[in-house]
This record gives sequence, structure tokens and C-alpha cells, in this order.
Amino acid sequence: MFCRQCGKQIEESRKFCPFCGADQAAVAGAAAAGQPPADGKRRGMKTATIVIIAVVSVLVLAGAAVGIYFGVKGSSSKSKPVTSSKTTPNPVEPSNTTTTEKIAYLNNKDIYLVNVDGSGTQKLTNKGDIIDFAVSPTGALMAFVSQVGNQHIIFKMNADGTNVSQVTLPEKGLADNPAFDPTGKYIYFTRVTPEDQANIEANRPYSTGFERYNIAPNSVDHIYTFSGMQEQSIVGLFADPAGGNLYFNHYGSDFPSSTPYKLTLGANPVATVYMPMVTDTSQYTALAYQLTGFSMNGAYLSYYKQALTPNSSTAPQIDACYRNQATNVETSVASYTQGESSQDNVKGMQFSSVDENKYYYAKVSAVAGSAWTLDFYQGTTDGTQAATALSVTIADAQSSEVVWHPVAVQK
Repeated sequence: MFCRQCGKQIEESRKFCPFCGADQAAVAGAAAAGQPPADGKRRGMKTATIVIIAVVSVLVLAGAAVGIYFGVKGSSSKSKPVTSSKTTPNPVEPSNTTTTEKIAYLNNKDIYLVNVDGSGTQKLTNKGDIIDFAVSPTGALMAFVSQVGNQHIIFKMNADGTNVSQVTLPEKGLADNPAFDPTGKYIYFTRVTPEDQANIEANRPYSTGFERYNIAPNSVDHIYTFSGMQEQSIVGLFADPAGGNLYFNHYGSDFPSSTPYKLTLGANPVATVYMPMVTDTSQYTALAYQLTGFSMNGAYLSYYKQALTPNSSTAPQIDACYRNQATNVETSVASYTQGESSQDNVKGMQFSSVDENKYYYAKVSAVAGSAWTLDFYQGTTDGTQAATALSVTIADAQSSEVVWHPVAVQK
């Protein structure tokens, strides 16, 4: 027989095991009662089992860790992460940013900003020498022209008047007509070099250069030269949001003389007449155009249309208009007769910076010496139009250009 405690073979009649001393009857009784032995092989087997289970568990966990490591490593080596189809993406927090609109304008050769309802006027600059400015499409930046003595220098700044930096060098010539491209990456401008300035003073033909300032790398590229000018000028530069080309007003020495040009950009830029002057018709002797801008998506073009009638006693009629670029349909939003007084004259028409179907125009409501009071109106391309609560006084309007722009403001 075998010992019931240690398992070794013993004689059949032995009561106690000669090897481990276990009482065979007691061990048999405990086993019948379902109790584990106090010591010996069965306990040793349980301990071994626990050890084996622990080892297996460690191996399983180690294998899982290795699998997770290579799974993560494999997914990170690919451009597209592996995601379970049942995974619910984290919800996107709603943006609290809202876009409103203000009007920036030039007064006493500094830039001011005001709400369309006439409240909250802010003075953005304290230079006292600014003669022109432009606003980026997002409203984040402004570019302005400072007239320092006989020099014209372009600067840029944040739309709140901070972080002013110089864009052009005065020794390279007169820089004018700043205009942002639709992406906000560039500032276009025109420049007359010192050599061409000398030609102007000597009454010789001269050229105007079209330049592009790349904001990020702070560099300037020359893109086009408009030659053969004499007693002429370029006023106003506009970037088309839809086509990506430039447009400008070319003025001659006679009246009216504004002719809009299109400057097609590319490997070989070329300037062509865009809206030619119309002359000698049965209704008027001349019809001239002056561009004022584009809607934010390029669907509409705004401009002045000036007509001279055959009757010399009748003053020129001027309309502020916009044109649907797709249908070529023209709409006049305001008209006035040019006379000795500036009363009731329209001074600027531009499309909104936040709504492609909304426009503004300003009308002179009062004249006091060199100061003009401008009342602002707004309308939409569906035919509605109304006066706003905005009225501003331009102290030096009689002696300088009236310049204003809608500005998109992020809050």
C-alpha cells in the first residue's frame, strides 16, 4: 500500500508511515471528511498550482503589454490613426467668436474706428501724417501711407493700432495705394522711383511700378511697370477676391478722365483697359468710371459713373453704382450733381466686410469751412436701403481725400 500522507509505498498492515510518520487511519478520516492534509504532497501540489497560475498570468500580461506597444507603434508610424468604428469622437466645443462690423475713417490725418451705430469712437493712430489706408479682408491688419515731407512711406499695423512696422523704404520712391490681397498674405502698392520723380518734375514721360509686399518673410517683389505716363496718375488699387487680379484707376489731365484698368497677374502680367470712357453719344459727351471696390466674394463691383451732358450749363451727374459681375446688371444706389458746393455729394461707396450682399455709402450732410459731416447709409443687393445712425465729421475734408473702409471685427 501507499502512505496516505507522503505517497511512498509501505507495508499493508502499517499504522504509521516509516517515512513521514503519518497516522494512516487519521489521514484517511480527514480525507473522508473533505479536509486537506496538514502537510505533505497535496499541499505541495496546491502551491505548485498557484505558482503555475501566477507565471501564466505574468506571461499573459507581458504578452498583452508587448501587443499594445507594437500596436501603438504601428499606428503612430502611419499618417492615419486606427480608430474603432464604435468610437465616438469628442464633441467640438462651440465657438464663442462673433464677427461684427465697424467703420474706419481718416480724420486730421489719423485713423479712427467707430461702430455703425455711431458709438465707441476710437483713435487708432497719433501720427498726424496719414493720407491713405487699407484694411485686410479679415480686419486683422491695416496698411497706411504716411506723408513725411515729400516722402510717401507705407506702414502696417494691427487693426487696434498696435505693432506698427515700416513696409517701404523712402529712398526707393513714393509708395502709394496700399491694397491687401484676398488671402491677407500680401500688400500690393504702387511706387514712383526717384528717377521717375525727376522725369515728372522735368515734364518727361515716367513709369509707375506695381509692387507686392510679402508679409511673412518681410520682402518686396516688383510685379509690373506701367510706362508712358505724362500728366497722369494712378489712384486706387483693388484686388479681386474672385479672379485674383488687380484693378486701378488711371487719371489723365482732362476732365472727366478716370479709366479703370485691369492688371492680369501671372508669369507675364499685362494691364488693359477694363471700363473704357464712352464719348460723343446722343445723350452725353462723355461717360467716365471710377472703381471703389469689390464685394467680399467678388460677385459685385462698386464704382462711380460720371456723365457730362451736351448742355454746358448742366453740371455733371454722378451716380454711385454696383454691378453684378455674373449678369452685368448695373444698379445705381445714390446720385448727385457736381457743383461748387460739396453738399449732398457722395463720398465713398464700398461693400460690407462681413456680408457679401450689403454695401455702405457716405453723403456730405453739412459743410463748415474745410470740415464735412458725413452721414452713412447702408443697403443690400435685394433693393433695401436705409440711413444708419453713424455720422462723422472730417475736419480736413476740404484739403485732403475722404477715406473710409468697413472693418470686420472678431469678438
